[in-house]
Amino acid sequence: MYLSPQYMCEMGLQDQDDKSLFAFYLKAWCPGRSVLNKTNCWFENIPRMASKDSCVKSAILALAGTYVLDYQPRERIRQIAQRHYKNAVILLNLALRDIRDQLPSDNEADCMVAAMCLLNMIDVVSPEQRRPPNCVPRWLEGARLACRVLDATDPGHRYWNPVNIQPSEAQTGNMIIAGRAAILALPMAPLDLGATDNRQFAWLLQGSEHDVHRVHGGCGMSPRLLHRFSHITHMSAFLAGNPEDSEFVIKLGADAVLEELGNLCQWTEAPSSSAASRLDSSRDTSHPRDLLSSIKLDKHGLVMDRNSMTEATAEAWRLAAIIYLRCRLLRLPRSHPEVISRVSELVRCVRVMPTSGTFFTAQAPFFPVFLLGIVAIHEAHVQCALGWFQSVISTSCRSSVPPAFQSLERIRAWMAHNIRDGSIPELPRRISERYPWWETLVSHIFSTEGTLCLI
Repeated sequence: MYLSPQYMCEMGLQDQDDKSLFAFYLKAWCPGRSVLNKTNCWFENIPRMASKDSCVKSAILALAGTYVLDYQPRERIRQIAQRHYKNAVILLNLALRDIRDQLPSDNEADCMVAAMCLLNMIDVVSPEQRRPPNCVPRWLEGARLACRVLDATDPGHRYWNPVNIQPSEAQTGNMIIAGRAAILALPMAPLDLGATDNRQFAWLLQGSEHDVHRVHGGCGMSPRLLHRFSHITHMSAFLAGNPEDSEFVIKLGADAVLEELGNLCQWTEAPSSSAASRLDSSRDTSHPRDLLSSIKLDKHGLVMDRNSMTEATAEAWRLAAIIYLRCRLLRLPRSHPEVISRVSELVRCVRVMPTSGTFFTAQAPFFPVFLLGIVAIHEAHVQCALGWFQSVISTSCRSSVPPAFQSLERIRAWMAHNIRDGSIPELPRRISERYPWWETLVSHIFSTEGTLCLI
């Protein structure tokens, strides 16, 4: 990628160090976010905002500086990164103060949310600077704040049906990267109805059915599937808060979501030259049951192209949602056949995806593999999860994976002595009478590990 002097000038970049950091962001950091080019919002949308918004530009340079310091640990670079970080925080605070009196325009809201997500990423990949486990992490505070800005500027109240809303690519990207951080903190945290009530994250469902089923590069799954993780958590919280009166409606809701997830087809852009020649430049995925068998693998049993990597990743997320629903909402034990069968399918997905090289990006199924490490009881399944983590951290790059792996090892050691997998014949018919082992687990996690960062 060639970045012309004119382009750098349009970005308002005069200092050579700033130009180098911005080039690093575009050439090195952004390609590592996703194998999907069209919906890699970090590359496609956010740099355009930086040309007109100093807060976004400073946040980009601060994030790039955080990574460059690992390769060039120079005092000057540290000072530059800190200066841009402080500048971004100051500008963001000023913008947030202004919207107390007047709602921002769409462009202003886009820039604020993008800046928050960039600053959040600095905290995500800097575990050495995180707050103590008993405090709400900065990245989660930032994600929740970004979601509140999205709520405040959501045009959905003007429409009866979310299908009629047509968010821009920038808005969709912001919804994905802000919602992902907030939503994926929910499964490993104690239930809180306030975290999912009042149609929170409903903006993820805006657009046509075609739009909401498209795999997005910002999260590796479709917006609809991302929303379902929140919906499952919401139903779990509703049942826990009112077990007697809500059992019937929650059971119906759980069955409906299970049926939807069982048949959920997600589609993806097709980066291959053959697919690009088609009119829609897209490829509809096979039925979930047939997906893995249709993917071509190399001699090592790994996927051979970007599209297959995307489809395998999206399938891993779909299976993770089903496992999460069965374990947390329906309170099935890990030893239940319906849990084990889905775990086996998830293992098949994980095994065909490389953990390094061109196809391995931040789009990889980090959360599904962590979930696998939690629910696996067969040794082969356990080793699949642990092996994925060990392979990923062996590259020694800055990420949130190493601390999560350390937490997983401690959690598994605790579970071995404290989580009982009940006998299947003894499973009560009523959900509310079943052992809520997931809540026992997350209570321990929250008290010892704090909020897990799984993005």
